[in-house]
Amino acid sequence: MQLPIPKHLQPFFTPTGEKNSEFEVTGGVKCTCGRQRFEVWESNDRLIVKLVCPDCSKEIIAFDSGKHGWDGFVGGCDFVDRSLPWERYGCPQCAGSLFRVTIHIMSQGKQDFIKECVAHDGSFSPDDWVNAFEWIDISLKCENCRHTENRWLDMETM
Repeated sequence: MQLPIPKHLQPFFTPTGEKNSEFEVTGGVKCTCGRQRFEVWESNDRLIVKLVCPDCSKEIIAFDSGKHGWDGFVGGCDFVDRSLPWERYGCPQCAGSLFRVTIHIMSQGKQDFIKECVAHDGSFSPDDWVNAFEWIDISLKCENCRHTENRWLDMETM
């Protein structure tokens, strides 16, 4: 079964749970160095979210609304001001700066993407369906105090 894991997240995303399907997937983020804790940075009121591994300094763009999801990938709707500064997120309970990150992606599925996009636009391939997801939510769990921010980012991308 193919899961709707966007290509930019595939090297870092590990599916969890038993409810994953072509239409939704939940998983944790893991750096290529093996660590599972990150600093979380956001810009443009969370329209761009990046994760920074404190151990190897790798930066992972978890979400960029101007490039990812249906509107960004299919529609090319990029209204993000990339000149705005990044802000590091701190835990509201303890001000900790390291988090475990869980991402939930919802998709209309491969056949819907093929019918709506591939059949009408030669610039898309059937394999691109994973990039055209319809919803993303990102949850954070503080490594220090274990405070959880469910749906820290919760965004429709269509």
